[in-house]
Amino acid sequence: MKFLTIIFILFMTTASVAGAQNRVTIVNAGYNGNNTVELLARIDKDVVAKKPQLVVMMIGTNDMLNLRNILTVQEYKKHYQELIDIIKKHSKLMLMTTPPINVEYLKQRVDQSHYAPDGPQARVDSANAVVRELAAKNKCHLIDLNRILLACGGSTEDKESLFQNVPNFNINDGVHPTANGYKVIGTAVYQAIVNTYPDVSSIVCFGDSITFGYKMHGEGTIKGDSYPAVLNRMFNQ
Repeated sequence: MKFLTIIFILFMTTASVAGAQNRVTIVNAGYNGNNTVELLARIDKDVVAKKPQLVVMMIGTNDMLNLRNILTVQEYKKHYQELIDIIKKHSKLMLMTTPPINVEYLKQRVDQSHYAPDGPQARVDSANAVVRELAAKNKCHLIDLNRILLACGGSTEDKESLFQNVPNFNINDGVHPTANGYKVIGTAVYQAIVNTYPDVSSIVCFGDSITFGYKMHGEGTIKGDSYPAVLNRMFNQ
C-alpha cells in the first residue's frame, strides 16, 4: 500500500533523530467545525497562553465547505494572515494545506449551489493556494499535506482509503481521515519538525476537526489516533 511505503520511508529518514529528542509536550488544540474566525476567537486561550515554542496550524476545510462557517476565499485569506501575525509574535509557526476531499460524497450531502460558481473542489484548491502563498510571504515552513495525501491515493470510496467513507467507516464522509490517514499526517509533521526545528520541546497543534481527530479514538487529546496523538508517540515513546 502506498501510505505504508511512505510511512516506512519517512520513519527510516527520521528514526536516527528520534532518539536524540528531549521529551516534547504536545497539545491538541483542534476543535470540530472551526473556521479561521473561530480560531482567532480562541487563539489567546488555546495558543498564546500555552507559550508553545512551535505551532502547527491547519485550517480551511470549514471556511470552504461547512455551510455554517463558509467564507469567501478573500475573507479566508484575511483571517489567515491575522492568525499568522499573532502566532509569529509568540512562537515559531508551521502551516499545512488542507487534505483532499471526496466531491461525490459532498454532492450527496450538500446542495452544490452553496458552492457556486466553481464548486467545492475549486474552493479547496483556492484555499490551499492561499496557504502556499502566505507560507512563502511570511517565511513559514509549509507541509503540503494535500499533495502528500493525494500521493497516497487521496479521498476515494475504496475500503483502503485514508479517509472515512462507507466501506471503511459506514459514513459518506470523504473529508476526515481514518487512523491510517492520521499516521501519514503525523509522520509528515514529525519529519518536518525534526528536520526544521529539532530542538523544540513544546508544540500546539491548532486547527479544526481534522486536528481534533473527528470520530477517532481519543479525539481531542494526544492519546489514540489523531495526528497530535501520533506525533506524541513519535516524540515520546
